[in-house]
Amino acid sequence: MHPTEVHLTVAVVRYETNRRSRVGVASSFLADRVELNETPVPVFVSSSHFGVPSDGAKDIIMVGPGTGVAPFRAFMQERVATGATGRNWLFFGDQRRATDFLYEEEWLAWQSSGQLARLDLAFSRDQAEKIYVQDRIREKAVELWAWIRGGAHFYVCGDAKRMAKDVDAALHEVIAQQGGMDAASAIEYVKQMKRDKRYQRDVY
Repeated sequence: MHPTEVHLTVAVVRYETNRRSRVGVASSFLADRVELNETPVPVFVSSSHFGVPSDGAKDIIMVGPGTGVAPFRAFMQERVATGATGRNWLFFGDQRRATDFLYEEEWLAWQSSGQLARLDLAFSRDQAEKIYVQDRIREKAVELWAWIRGGAHFYVCGDAKRMAKDVDAALHEVIAQQGGMDAASAIEYVKQMKRDKRYQRDVY
């Protein structure tokens, strides 16, 4: 869709430690020090295992809160451009819908056109009780299992420390509960999904 452009989704890292303000090297460079249309930014491109199924008829489930949504925007662009017939489902979350719903207009347009079959949102600070993507996954257990049992590919991108672990736990719970399996069988089912490249993660 954008053959002459590179699109980046960047959250600037800023924090304080020992009473000193600190920033992320790469994110603050891009946000604060690169002069628009002036500073060349050297990059290198590496190949990745993380991509849409070669069979466009396969359904995909994407879990990408925060900047983890970036590759899934590209997934949707590719699926639309290639005329993929498989269904697309996104779980997205952040703190507040009013300020943190990244690419909102695009997601809603894809949903409106039917190209995004399902969109489940979790904005943790918009209500008294915090809600995260893993909570939405558990809420949608019946339909999620139907998609997975039907061959859907499951992708997770974003925070490795908490989110990815919590989503993995929720996935195991859904498969065990809805598939009528014990914990050991659910673990083996997920391992087989990984072997079949149907469960992929890009976490950091």
